[in-house]
Amino acid sequence: MKKVWWVALCLLVFVASTSGAFASSASDMVDSVLGKDLDSIVAKQFGLKSDQSKGGIGAILGLAKEKLTSADYDKIAAVVPGADKYVSKAKKMGLLDQPLKNKEGLDAALTKAGIPKDKSSDFLSTVNQMIGNAGGDEVKKLMSSVLD
Repeated sequence: MKKVWWVALCLLVFVASTSGAFASSASDMVDSVLGKDLDSIVAKQFGLKSDQSKGGIGAILGLAKEKLTSADYDKIAAVVPGADKYVSKAKKMGLLDQPLKNKEGLDAALTKAGIPKDKSSDFLSTVNQMIGNAGGDEVKKLMSSVLD
């Protein structure tokens, strides 16, 4: 799967750089990779309903918001279009009624979202990887620190 993303990324960068609109195309690329598609990609991959996927992503971002400074959280949110909507969905589902504090709290929230325990670890890993890959090394480190 990494290879497919990498090839798509390289192709988009090439097209954007030859069109002279690299900055806006790069932004559009991140939107298309992580925007509306992030929740549908992970929902399909793990056999989840849309609400489960959105709530799970929102719970991950909610924990990041709790543990990171606002400046660091903003770096993550910048690569996840609609990040606030995911967090809002998690709140509406009751996943963020109390602080998650750590990975155990996040695991409980994912279970409450209806993500089976046998899928939650892979779900978490996949979402973190996709966000990290879109945001680069700094965002990868921030996402990893959220789960420590």
